[in-house]
Amino acid sequence: MKRHASTTAELVSFSAGAIVGAGLALLYAPKPGHEVRERVSDATDGAITKMKDLTADVQQKVNSKLQRGRQYAETKAAEFAETAEETRGQLH
Repeated sequence: MKRHASTTAELVSFSAGAIVGAGLALLYAPKPGHEVRERVSDATDGAITKMKDLTADVQQKVNSKLQRGRQYAETKAAEFAETAEETRGQLH
C-alpha cells in the first residue's frame, strides 16, 4: 500500500510540475498577449480536468479498498464471535 501511495504522489507531483512548466513555456513564447492568455487558459482547463479525473479515480480506489477492509473486518469479527461462543460452550 505504501508503494502505491508513493507512486500516486509521484504521479501527482510530476503532473503538477509538467503543468507549471507548460504554463511558463507559454508565458515566455513570442506570441501576442491574447494568444498567450488563450493558450494558458486552455492548458489550465485541461490540467484541471485531468486532476479532477485523477482525484476521482484515486477516491474510487480508496473507497473500494475501505469497503473491502470493512467486509474483511466484519467477517473476522463474526468468526471470532463464533469461536468465542464455541469455546464458552465447551467450558460450561
